[in-house]
Amino acid sequence: MVYTNKEQVRVMIATSVYRIEGEMHVLSGSRLTDALNSKAKDFFAVTDAHVFSLHGEDLLWKAEYVAVNREAIAMVVPLEKG
Repeated sequence: MVYTNKEQVRVMIATSVYRIEGEMHVLSGSRLTDALNSKAKDFFAVTDAHVFSLHGEDLLWKAEYVAVNREAIAMVVPLEKG
């Protein structure tokens, strides 16, 4: 099995229904925009995910892993680690 080195980027992802905050995984040395522009994936892995309603502050659920469909994404914002 071949493994590729990846870096975690803390992000906020907005869909039409949810706001997801967590760690998105990108190839080492590449930018978040490179990962988003790659048409090779239909889903993006987000770990340590915190899912909120789009217009609310209440946490709906937490998950160790969420796969987010590319077509559902309206916006991705990198966040400061913290």
